[in-house]
Amino acid sequence: MKSLIIANGSISNYDFYKDIIDQYDCIICADGASNHAYNMNINPDIIIGDLDSIDDKVKKHFIDKNIRFNEFPSKKDKTDTEICIDYAIHIGSKEIDFIGVLGTRMDHSLANINLLYSLLKRGIKASVINENNEIHITDDKIQIAGNKGDIVSVIPIHSDVLGVTLKGLEYPLENFDLGFATSRGISNILVDDKCEVSIKSGCVLVIKARD
Repeated sequence: MKSLIIANGSISNYDFYKDIIDQYDCIICADGASNHAYNMNINPDIIIGDLDSIDDKVKKHFIDKNIRFNEFPSKKDKTDTEICIDYAIHIGSKEIDFIGVLGTRMDHSLANINLLYSLLKRGIKASVINENNEIHITDDKIQIAGNKGDIVSVIPIHSDVLGVTLKGLEYPLENFDLGFATSRGISNILVDDKCEVSIKSGCVLVIKARD
């Protein structure tokens, strides 16, 4: 099962997401993200959170559509997005994409990107998508599809990464040790319609930038 979690971060171009919505078996909204769903003219399968950020007209709209609501108290140990992850896993999701998880609140943005690591360790494929970026994570091997000329960056996330091999990029690497907190992996370029990133030890974010 493949699920989409919509959070209440920045979404500036709703049309961008129209082509990807149909690929998901379940659409989960985190609280005020239901406003985004309303603006995209889609019906989520469930709306989860403390429900303090939903416009009144949007809430009424989804109530009239018989959309399920799962309300949690505002004071809790997890963000609404993480509670949505728990639900997605509970229903059997093996792949989860996120939209609306980045924005002006850097604390939320960083925490949401770090959720990719927790999902990786639980054996779930996960990505963050917005109009400008696709953020993936791997501790083994991953292929990234795109177009010739797309920018791809490889960033260690918590320690040095050993044995990095990059194929299909303008600046390839072979069994290279990529140090944590260095910029060596930034702004590589696709030379075809896909590339492959593999590592022997550690963990990296692989980010395809569209701008």
